[in-house]
Amino acid sequence: MMSQDDLLTGSIALVADIGGTNARFALTSKGELHSDSVQVLPCDDFDNLDHAVNHYLTQQQVQVDHACMAFACPVSGASISMTNNHWCFDKTVMGDTLRLKTFKVINDFTAQALALPALPTNTLMQVGDGEAVDGATKLIIGPGTGLGVAGLTKVGEHWLPLPGEGGHAAFSPVTALDNDILAILQQQLSYVSWESVLCGSGLERLFTAHSLLAGQEQQLKNHEITTRAVEGEPLCQRTLAHFCQLLGRAASNAALTTGAQGGVYIAGGIIPRFPEFFAQSGFRAAFDVNDKMTDYLATIPTHLVLHGNSGLIGACAALTNPLVG
Repeated sequence: MMSQDDLLTGSIALVADIGGTNARFALTSKGELHSDSVQVLPCDDFDNLDHAVNHYLTQQQVQVDHACMAFACPVSGASISMTNNHWCFDKTVMGDTLRLKTFKVINDFTAQALALPALPTNTLMQVGDGEAVDGATKLIIGPGTGLGVAGLTKVGEHWLPLPGEGGHAAFSPVTALDNDILAILQQQLSYVSWESVLCGSGLERLFTAHSLLAGQEQQLKNHEITTRAVEGEPLCQRTLAHFCQLLGRAASNAALTTGAQGGVYIAGGIIPRFPEFFAQSGFRAAFDVNDKMTDYLATIPTHLVLHGNSGLIGACAALTNPLVG
């Protein structure tokens, strides 16, 4: 962890938010993100993390002794192997390679969770009703290259992230349409998780399944589906509406499991593409559906995170949080 002396002297540190597709880097000092230092690098352009970091720091013309980086994969072991790209490394060896005194490695949704208390209210769009209980556990869930899920709970003066791999929990159908989709997916996959339908490739898989049910098998990329849905193309619109409903159910399940009365937050790279469509979708209605816990769920507010650098803000918070790393 950075020392108090480092903080007071404004020592510059490196933070990163690394997903399956892109690595987002920035500099920070005194707990504040240097917004003009943010740079996004495609992971496929670099052999491994150290190549990307050295490229970034050379461009910024700085050297750093401390870093906190968030990765879209499990991070509890000695080594890191990215779930959705080719980067892999030993944490100790990488820290030595980068000549770092402090190298905190956290899950990307740990960073997303830690960002929540620091996000400006104008970067949050509430969907539906509900009011957060002060100091209560928060939940963040977000479809992107994969599906991330994490909690956040208050411990004394600090926030403790509750990382997990909830995106890989089993998909749970409720409606007849859900069951029809599941039957199609089970012909293709040995195990159908929430991430199987709630991520970029999951949206594509969901669209193909909807097209099969409509008797017109088609395939589209996820950005094509979202664009055409917003424009009103019926099959894409139905698929995206179902995607939002499924996200509401996955979020509801996770909120019940964690007791997230501090609010549920939707992040990731997909939903912010179509905030108006999302706000008017069946997401919130699906979130509220339950046989016994409808009133409980109705009190939980749900927000869409529209801040473009929330993962970096969370990494800044993790750098000086004694409960993290």
